Amino acid sequence: MKYDWFDIAKEDRSKWEGICPPGEYKVIQATVLSGVLPDALINQFNSVFVMGSATSNGSVYYMANGNRVDARDGAIDQMPFGLAFVGDDLVTSGCLIQHGNWMNRTTIPPTEFWNHIIASGTASYYPLSEMPSDSAGKIINLKIDSQNAAFGKLVEILKGHVDE
Repeated sequence: MKYDWFDIAKEDRSKWEGICPPGEYKVIQATVLSGVLPDALINQFNSVFVMGSATSNGSVYYMANGNRVDARDGAIDQMPFGLAFVGDDLVTSGCLIQHGNWMNRTTIPPTEFWNHIIASGTASYYPLSEMPSDSAGKIINLKIDSQNAAFGKLVEILKGHVDE
């Protein structure tokens, strides 16, 4: 597993709440994150699963878990980016996990997926098994283990920064 850290000192909690309120998840197109995350990062994503979880001490953890088509390996990988707010204050770094090791982090789509990619470029519209069937909902109702595992790993990493 590899962790990349990004300077996110200028992020604004209200922007993230506008994308996805705490306690909820949403499936969005990567372009929605333009101006919020570095373009070099979001340009690798097709669809993005976003969730925010508030804690009892006023902290909010956010994850933007991008689906990256890896045509070379014939797979779709999750690339979760996480950040945390303590009140309105932002933890100074956001973390991107590359090459994660949780179950179902990589999806090997069927041949039909690649036929769609070649024919039309509609990768972001093809239904993926590790994405929720609803485009938005409460995280308490989220039953996709790989998304929960990615979020748990990010919270674990970021928690050290919040507690400092």
